[in-house]
Amino acid sequence: MKITCIDKEIKDILETGYYIIPRFQRPYLWDRENVEEFWNDAVADTEGAHFIGSIVVYKAKEGKLGIVDGQQRLTTITMILCALRNALKQYELSDLAHGIHHLVERPDITNRNQFVLQTETSYPFLQEYIQKYGVPETEPPTRQEESLLRIAFNYMTSNVEDTILSITSNPSIPQKNKPILIQKQLEQIRDRILGLKLIFVEVDQEDDAYIIFETPNTRGKDLRLSDLVKNHITRLLKPKNVNVDIPKDKWNTMVSLIEQSSADISVDTFLHHLWLSKYEYTTVKKLCNTPTFSDQ
Repeated sequence: MKITCIDKEIKDILETGYYIIPRFQRPYLWDRENVEEFWNDAVADTEGAHFIGSIVVYKAKEGKLGIVDGQQRLTTITMILCALRNALKQYELSDLAHGIHHLVERPDITNRNQFVLQTETSYPFLQEYIQKYGVPETEPPTRQEESLLRIAFNYMTSNVEDTILSITSNPSIPQKNKPILIQKQLEQIRDRILGLKLIFVEVDQEDDAYIIFETPNTRGKDLRLSDLVKNHITRLLKPKNVNVDIPKDKWNTMVSLIEQSSADISVDTFLHHLWLSKYEYTTVKKLCNTPTFSDQ
């Protein structure tokens, strides 16, 4: 396994590549507590460290990089930038707004616009209601992932608005000085986010990415049983055509059927019960550590 590591700032990462969330990855799972903690560490705590961990990627198709670890953080950072962009647009700072949007969406080598961060599971909500610079053209889905994205984005937007309100509602600040102070505050948040540092880890092959994905992670959300099963299936059943991914489609159909069922059961519980119907009793935690899901 060939691995290269380099320390980078978020600005460099977003300016120099396009990133996809691969089919074996889990959806956006950060709740309000996770998002609030990230905001406090990354933005509010100006005296704190600027290092936020690592991001692991592999070389995917069409020159893009698939994200193995760091999906939740990069998605959250993208939402913060979108909240800043919208605020700058609202206060008629269009040049600054477009400057930020260039880190969210920009033309590729064929001069076609592409989002810097691309995902399937939250499509089209993330693209239309958060990343897009304009009015959404579709109705928003109401699945769990979209709900968490909405909560996170609303939290970021509210924090940006509170920053502005602290200036506009302050009677001690002359009215003529408020626009420039608002601009400076928004630029400060922008620069704080873009200056965040992390270790950028890149592997050559997708198979190596699957192995890294299954490695225990000590930060963020623990991998669920369904995450590991999906990863195991998609690692072994490679699509025969790059445009048709039958294993992933069948997995998504199964998940949809379980989630829409009148029975009060999660995908993790279903898989646990399925295992228990065939093998000796074990807990979900022990099942997650079974060699079935480790590298063969």
